[in-house]
Amino acid sequence: MKQRLLLFFKYYLFWIVLFQLQKLFFILVQYKLMGDISLSDCLQVMAHAFPLDLSVASYITAVFGLLLVVSNWLNVRVIRYISHVFTAVVLAIVVFVLIGDNSTFSFWGYHWDKSIFTFLQSPKEVLACAVWWQWILVTILFLLWFVACGFVYLKWLKWDKVELESRTTTRLWQTGVWLLITAFLFLPMRGSVTVSTMNTGRVYFSNNQMLNQAAVNPLFNIIESLSENTFDLNKYTYMSSVEAQQLTQQLLSADRWTHTEEVFATQRPNIVLVILESFSSNALDAMPNLMRLAQEGIYFSNAYSSSYRTDRGIVSLMSAFPGQPTSSLMTVPSKSRNLPQIGKALKQEGYLLNFYYGGDEDFTNMRSYLIDGGFENRVVDKDFPLQDRMSKWGAHDHIVLERASREIRQRYTQYPDNQYFDVILTLSSHEPFDVPFTSDFSHAYLNSVAYTDSCLGAFVDSLKQHPLWDSTIVILSPDHGYPYPNGIANYNPLRYRIPMAIIGGAVQQPMPVPTLCSQIDLVPIVLHAMGLDAEAYPFSKNILDSTQTEFAFYAFNDGFALLTPQDTIIVDAKSNMLLHGNNEFLNQQAHAFMQCIMEEIDQF
Repeated sequence: MKQRLLLFFKYYLFWIVLFQLQKLFFILVQYKLMGDISLSDCLQVMAHAFPLDLSVASYITAVFGLLLVVSNWLNVRVIRYISHVFTAVVLAIVVFVLIGDNSTFSFWGYHWDKSIFTFLQSPKEVLACAVWWQWILVTILFLLWFVACGFVYLKWLKWDKVELESRTTTRLWQTGVWLLITAFLFLPMRGSVTVSTMNTGRVYFSNNQMLNQAAVNPLFNIIESLSENTFDLNKYTYMSSVEAQQLTQQLLSADRWTHTEEVFATQRPNIVLVILESFSSNALDAMPNLMRLAQEGIYFSNAYSSSYRTDRGIVSLMSAFPGQPTSSLMTVPSKSRNLPQIGKALKQEGYLLNFYYGGDEDFTNMRSYLIDGGFENRVVDKDFPLQDRMSKWGAHDHIVLERASREIRQRYTQYPDNQYFDVILTLSSHEPFDVPFTSDFSHAYLNSVAYTDSCLGAFVDSLKQHPLWDSTIVILSPDHGYPYPNGIANYNPLRYRIPMAIIGGAVQQPMPVPTLCSQIDLVPIVLHAMGLDAEAYPFSKNILDSTQTEFAFYAFNDGFALLTPQDTIIVDAKSNMLLHGNNEFLNQQAHAFMQCIMEEIDQF
């Protein structure tokens, strides 16, 4: 009994120490994001992280405790072997999450959650996120951690003195005791005997959000996200529905679509939407072509992306629907098919729809979203020759944009009386920023942006040389921003500021628009300018109407923000902690807007 008890506590301590060391590893790896922190801060991280680490260690140790129960009745050597196999499998998972989570946090800005399984379903896209030497480094780190922990485990836990008790009555007594000891692990697992259960928000303790993130156990974060309803309205219910609607309507006036301003030379222009991967306003120096073109049309100089991932960004642009903190409408076809889409609206007007992308359209269920939007003609990675799709993500941007330009011009020449809506999604300015281009920028991200920008310039210039230009508008918008320069927190507004523009021969005259706005405002104003219904987009405003309230809303992982010209509110949704701002009324409006978004989704 004594030897089993010692083995049990050693096993428990092994996992607790491993999870505590993970905190120090996270701080070391993310030192650029951590900022100026002290030894005291590090100790506080470990102390506040302890309950969450204790919870995960309890789940693992509970299985070990049941093995000790069985060891009272079966051959101890067999149980020891099973224990070693179980521990090796769990250790491999823990170390994999530890290394992987640290590898992506620097540019994702958040810990792994259940969305990681979406990526793991597409191994090609996972491999494309890094270059070969990074994968080798990650593999070496994994092996070092796994071997080192495995060595400590084998040296620390000794089964040699654990023997099978000969007396049946003693076995029965010990079995009851071990079942009771194992059952006590329920308390640290749950974290409380009240209705409140263990959650990641419990480890938050500082106004420095990175210290809170350091305290989070990434394995628990994944488990917690798996247990959550993807679109849990209760999690985002802060007030009565009536009050939330009233506060939201103060941002979105009922008469916002009564103002009309003729901005297009024709009411039914051909439309090209170019979605630029990760173009951030912090990198404007790397976008000379975009900035040159923006000055020729309607340039929105104070715009923000609605979210932080491509799947969210596409929905925000084409459906004018705001992003959510932990969910993606595109990945759930039963929800996304109920969204309005610009493609649907234009198809009803006789437009022919085309989509161009050098990557895999099945990633994040993009195909189903596009088909629901009326895009029957989709040119994706498999439609390019193998030699043209040798980049990490598929076909490079110059190849995709050249093909789109060629086909757009050919269609207009053959069928000049038809109207077309073409969507082009770029990909080369995505991690790992491996592009066939060398610029004056040493930073890999800036170099990739400069490459895509050069491709964009060539694409637009080719359209300008064709008669179709006079009847065409080109909408330019990123899918989301990017955390450049390094060190920008995931919730920082600088992470979400983007350049947006509407250019083309069908734009009547250049127009600078300094109004604070969002990418969800872009599609409705295009449809409104064409005399089409914009009321289907309940969270958008008419940014060409100066009488409307200026604001932008964006969601980051487990949080959201509301920006006005006067103030900014940033909320951590997990802990409901204010990360920035102290305007109580704006805080209420931010919560109301977030609640109304989730209420709308709940109706789908």
